[in-house]
Amino acid sequence: MLPGVSSPLGILASLLVLGALALFILFQLKRRQRAAWEAFAKANGLTCAEKRLEVQGRYRGRPLLLATGKRGAGGKKRHTVTVLRLDLEGALPADLLLEYERPEDKVPGATTPREEHLGDADLDAAFLVENLAPEARPVLLAPDVRQRLLGLRGHRRVSIKGGWLQVEQRGVPASTDALEALLRAPHELVRAVIEAAPAQPSSHAMAESPHSDAPTDEELPGSEHA
Repeated sequence: MLPGVSSPLGILASLLVLGALALFILFQLKRRQRAAWEAFAKANGLTCAEKRLEVQGRYRGRPLLLATGKRGAGGKKRHTVTVLRLDLEGALPADLLLEYERPEDKVPGATTPREEHLGDADLDAAFLVENLAPEARPVLLAPDVRQRLLGLRGHRRVSIKGGWLQVEQRGVPASTDALEALLRAPHELVRAVIEAAPAQPSSHAMAESPHSDAPTDEELPGSEHA
């Protein structure tokens, strides 16, 4: 063992070196994330915010908002998430709420009150439904829509609210491939919903920002800086 390594000054020096290394690794990760989000935005004709990880615009013809935010009360439980919002183009009523229930959010032994059901055992076991209009049921039960809804259960949160699909996952993608992978399944679900719905007037979002009629508080992306 080298002289002084086990001394208080040696231990402090070692901790400082480890701390500096951790900060350097974090800095490099932030740079990779920023570069990936900017490259993704440029490749798809989207706008990337200058001082935070936030991309918005029209992705393959549909309004999109992609941003990061903080979740959790604080300390070790507080973590960063990536939130994706895609416009459903009026294919489902704006007051419909369809929300995925994470198993870890359920209280053991507790039952969740349900007043509305879709009539599909798998969907009803996974999603809470409110304000289910008669015209929305056949859209949600369409085979392609049903399959893609169930396929999103691996995400932290999934909801349809205010005419938007919102999907949330832990962490921040640090490559364009990871960003494309995040969008792929939700974008296909939106396509399936629009195809299954009766013809609708032009989307309200054509003249509005992806932030309009946005959910509040914990449902919104935060202002996580790059």
